[in-house]
Amino acid sequence: MKILLNKYTVLIGIICMISSVNLFAQKEGSVNIQSSENIRQIIAKKRAYNKNLRKVKGYKIQLFYGNEQGAYKVRDEFSSTFPDTDIEIRFFSPEWKVWVGSYKTKLEADYALKEIKEAQFNAFVFATDIKN
Repeated sequence: MKILLNKYTVLIGIICMISSVNLFAQKEGSVNIQSSENIRQIIAKKRAYNKNLRKVKGYKIQLFYGNEQGAYKVRDEFSSTFPDTDIEIRFFSPEWKVWVGSYKTKLEADYALKEIKEAQFNAFVFATDIKN
């Protein structure tokens, strides 16, 4: 009798837990986001700016891919040798990449690559979208 009573107690406990889930479940609601006029103006300016950004097919030169410390070291070395050339470090998991320049034609990129290789940098040209 005691075992049967324990089974029913466990069964009743499980039924109570399942039914209480429905009682405490969240009801459907709505979210109202309030923001200041300044934030709306900033967002509008950013959208207008992004519409004016045009990207075209072009070329960049990759100097390095590997760990973060190596990327920053190559960037510093390159910046001291070529101070007027654009340089950017990008992270594409799991590697860091160092890219330089924005060239509209392959000929321009190859000419820059020749100068970069003469300065003892291991680099190559690749096609990508660049800002117009």
